Amino acid sequence: MKMLLTQAPRLLLVAAIASLGFTQPAQAQSALPPQPISVLKVNDFTYIVRASNPQQQRSEVQVVRLSDNTVLYSHSTSKHTFGTKLNVEELPDGEYAFVVKVGKDVTRYTLDLHTEAEHRSARLGTVSLTAMALK
Repeated sequence: MKMLLTQAPRLLLVAAIASLGFTQPAQAQSALPPQPISVLKVNDFTYIVRASNPQQQRSEVQVVRLSDNTVLYSHSTSKHTFGTKLNVEELPDGEYAFVVKVGKDVTRYTLDLHTEAEHRSARLGTVSLTAMALK
C-alpha cells in the first residue's frame, strides 16, 4: 500500500504530461470581429488583397487612378473568399486606390506612388468604408 502511495504522484505526473498532446491549442479571443478585407504589403510594390464574402455576393477588386477615377485593373467573383496579388511597380507616380466591393459594401485603400532623388516608394494609406445606397 505504501508503495502505491509513493508511486501515485508519479503516475499523475505521467498522465498529465501524456494528456498535453491531446488538448486543443489555446486560441486568442478578440472583441473585434474578423476583418473581411485586408491588404498585405509583400514588398515595395507588391500587395495581396484578400476579402471574405460568406454570402457569396457579387464582389470586385479594382485598382483605380484617383486623378481621373480610371479603373486600371478589375476582377469580379462570387466566391466566399477571394484574393489577388497586385504588382504596382510599372504604374507612374500618382495617387491610386485598391477598391474592394462586396455586395453593396465598398472598402478603399489609398496608395501613393512617388519618386524622390531616384528612389521610388509606395505608401499604403487610409482605409475608407462605405455602403452604397439601395436603389
